Amino acid sequence: MTKKFSLNGFQLKLIGALLMVGDHIHQMFYYAADFTILNMLGRMALPLFLFMCAEGFYHTRSKTRYSLRLYIAGALMIIATDIISSVFPIHVHSVVLMNNIFMTMFLATIAMRAVDLIREKKVAKGILLFSLPIFSSLLPFLCAQNPFLIQLAFFIPSYLMVEANIVAIILVLCFYIFREKRTIQCLCLIIVSFITAVAVPDFSIMGLFNGQNYQWMMVFAIFLISLYNGKRGKGSKYFFYIFYPAHIYGLYLLAYYLLQSGIV
Repeated sequence: MTKKFSLNGFQLKLIGALLMVGDHIHQMFYYAADFTILNMLGRMALPLFLFMCAEGFYHTRSKTRYSLRLYIAGALMIIATDIISSVFPIHVHSVVLMNNIFMTMFLATIAMRAVDLIREKKVAKGILLFSLPIFSSLLPFLCAQNPFLIQLAFFIPSYLMVEANIVAIILVLCFYIFREKRTIQCLCLIIVSFITAVAVPDFSIMGLFNGQNYQWMMVFAIFLISLYNGKRGKGSKYFFYIFYPAHIYGLYLLAYYLLQSGIV
């Protein structure tokens, strides 16, 4: 009997990492060549990592430590990004260090923990926990007159102020609530992708295919997610914590060097 092809968790993460690198090459070097195709393919990275975040949160021995690791990683990236952007500023082509998926995933774990509490009949606690990042959205506005407090507010993430914002939270909740119901998970991704496609200013059918509107292309991650076999796979769970910031800062510094030297 022919063995059915499948992918384990680590393999999905590696594929997601490859797609993510392509996406960030476009982000850092879009002015040097047309890397739009990499940006399009990179749309699949977010749902893949959110899917694995939901799986990891479900299987982890300590959900508190899981969340704390993501928060610490996110906080360190905020500090590192501020330092690198200040020491190696790029003033042309709108190349900006703005990536921090760790904070997005941290909030994703908060939302998933809220679901757990509601399932445990602790509805009030669950709703309160889920609501906290909504209230924290007000902090930047309340601190608008104080630069120090504005900087401090970045360490208190909110659903609207993190990378991929509320879209990421909706997706991770779909993946978590409908665990082991792969068809429903994929259907949720299709629906969210459709909404992101049509809910843009000046929507047009042509824009979906000519590079103007392609966030919806994350829908193609359903083909990879459907191959997940439920196994963790071999590989360090800390790989992504190191690889993610390393490749972003590496690409940014390369862009800085190439622009400073006049090569591009």
